Amino acid sequence: MGNDHLSRGNTVSPVRSAVAGAISGAVARMFTAPLDTIKIRMQLAPPGQGRFGAIVAATVRHEGVRALWKGNVPAEIMYVFYGATQFASYQALNQALARLEDKYPHALKPVASLGLHSLVTGFGAGATSTLITYPFDLLRTRLAASTSRELLSMRSVLKTIGSPRDLFKGINPTMLAVALNTGLMFATYNQARHVSKRYADFPFIEGVCGFVAGATAKAITFPLDTLRKRCQMSQSRSSAWQMAVKLWHAGGIRSFYQGVTVALIKSAPTSALSMWAYEWTLGAFERTGV
Repeated sequence: MGNDHLSRGNTVSPVRSAVAGAISGAVARMFTAPLDTIKIRMQLAPPGQGRFGAIVAATVRHEGVRALWKGNVPAEIMYVFYGATQFASYQALNQALARLEDKYPHALKPVASLGLHSLVTGFGAGATSTLITYPFDLLRTRLAASTSRELLSMRSVLKTIGSPRDLFKGINPTMLAVALNTGLMFATYNQARHVSKRYADFPFIEGVCGFVAGATAKAITFPLDTLRKRCQMSQSRSSAWQMAVKLWHAGGIRSFYQGVTVALIKSAPTSALSMWAYEWTLGAFERTGV
């Protein structure tokens, strides 16, 4: 097993972390784009109509196979920027929080525990990355949901953006959902890496830990993810709370979990590839002296 570059107080430089994060984001997105498109359409479908097989069949039949990669250009850009900012900000916050914990050991003793340290650091990293990359996330969602046969119907989607403010529509539930998801993912990943030390020779251990972390975090935060997608697609000025009430009246708790199966199928391998690519890239930097 290689070095754990995400452990408490690790001293990876921001530049290396950003480059490795950008590469990890590109690799993860490249292989999971079709699942993301189907997940978004399942979340936006009317209650009871978001079945995986039916949506895949309808998408391919009416729009062609290429439609499964619809929205991939802004998504790829988003993943690259998000990966870079997420891992760079995580490392910066990780080191800063570790110094504070060492300086004030009694006051920050609860935070110094492995899980809580990673949760707090990951939450901050997720919030930072979301703020920077949110417009790309909104465009990705609208492109993936579009039923136009054009693979890159960017022009038609941009026409739905009335003002620069609209590029940040739905950012409040998104910030909460992504920050919480990121915090839980890093916390679970670090716990999994800690437990897996006894399996040091197991191949792709970083990916296995990332798989577990991604699935755990997504299962917990999925209702917030559904809510943010609805807010991003809404043409009204409804607040996140108003949208949540509408969803509840439409189908109860099941409305919030529509598409959760494909989301787990997508998020787990995405996290696995992302964590593996990040750790592998930093390991390559160390081996080559870059």
